[in-house]
Amino acid sequence: MVTPEQRVVVLQAEVEAFKTYLSSLPAEAWNQPSACVGWTVADVVAHLNGQDFASRVTRGLGGDASPPEGAPPVEDHDEDRFAENIFQRALSNRERFGENLLESLIQRLDESVQVFNTVGPEDWDKPCYWPPGPEPVRTMLDMRISELTMHVWDIRSTIDGDYHLSRDSVNVLIDTVGRAVRRAFRPDDSVDGQIRYRFEMKTPITATEDIVVAAQGTHVEPASAGTVDVTFRCDGETYVLVMYGRLSPEDAMAQGRLTFQGDSELAGSFGRRFKGG
Repeated sequence: MVTPEQRVVVLQAEVEAFKTYLSSLPAEAWNQPSACVGWTVADVVAHLNGQDFASRVTRGLGGDASPPEGAPPVEDHDEDRFAENIFQRALSNRERFGENLLESLIQRLDESVQVFNTVGPEDWDKPCYWPPGPEPVRTMLDMRISELTMHVWDIRSTIDGDYHLSRDSVNVLIDTVGRAVRRAFRPDDSVDGQIRYRFEMKTPITATEDIVVAAQGTHVEPASAGTVDVTFRCDGETYVLVMYGRLSPEDAMAQGRLTFQGDSELAGSFGRRFKGG
């Protein structure tokens, strides 16, 4: 079991590596397309710069999980509207900081590392504001790592075709797939009963997780002894890239990164049910 304190070390390493990478990136590369369709490298950086984890965690540690000024109350949250507004918020952030965007991002990332380094053993479960509903500090840490590492992949994978997520980040991301699944799959009345997709991974860790699709929604469960409709086999990086919407199951299978056993029609429908990561 990886402790939150160990995950802070992972965050710090990912932050330092990304700061070094961006600082050496040629100016012309900032306008290149990223893996996010319609987003440039600069757009992705602006999106990361707009994520204010440090102040929300600081307020949560102080016992305040209410919406900060300008943020919507939890009861007004709409997942689809929230997702639609992300790009506009990134553009506004890019315009606001202009040539100072990199400097601002470095400061924001450093602040998040500093805040998580101050969390005491008794504070990891304190709630913090998050638009869909309060989340504990430990989950905010996982989200900071997942948001950073996946968007670093969005940038670096298009510039360096051989780029891979770090082993430590993949281990964290596997544990965060449950959140990605809740966002990526919408309730579907056409599902009769439930469909169980099993993912078996051997590297960088041995892990097995079940994605359970049902009419009321989709969630992750530990592997059970129950009936499995489709078993997918892949490495941990492929699993998180698929579940975070960066790699389609069809492309993963075509590349030999993902194989399956079971109902071929259900295997094919898995990707079609996916609405976004």
